Amino acid sequence: AALPEGPVYIGLAPGAGGRNKCWPLENYIALARGQIAQGRVPVFILGPAEVEWAADLKAAVPEALFPTVSAEAASPSPSVGYSIALGARLAAAVANDAGSGHILAASDAPLVSLFGPTPAAKFAPAARKARVIEAQSFGSDEMSAIPLEAVTDAVEELLA
Repeated sequence: AALPEGPVYIGLAPGAGGRNKCWPLENYIALARGQIAQGRVPVFILGPAEVEWAADLKAAVPEALFPTVSAEAASPSPSVGYSIALGARLAAAVANDAGSGHILAASDAPLVSLFGPTPAAKFAPAARKARVIEAQSFGSDEMSAIPLEAVTDAVEELLA
């Protein structure tokens, strides 16, 4: 499912190896809705561990695209190459401290990278253009401490 030319695509990768490394899904939904209000198209990038989120996300944000989840494939298994190609079409992306963030960085997508329990200084993706947001800046190592406004502002900075 390639992304057509024209719209401004914002990638959202809400998964991570451990749920404690995931910014709350409702925040990703709110971020997606905010991007739609700005005339942009949210693109959810889900891996095999997040497939169960697809139906709820599609219901919550029907305007979003889900290129890694298809009706034929119950579980997404995009190749790294496919994910890098997808990332290259994004105007910006948001990812937790997870492999998807590193893949998006490899695609050269401007990246907002979210950190909670793990140190960004050690694990931040090597993105050419990035904003790292750490939960510790908001008084906790819980991902839920990162406010929606901080992530929204970081996306806007990357698009400027």
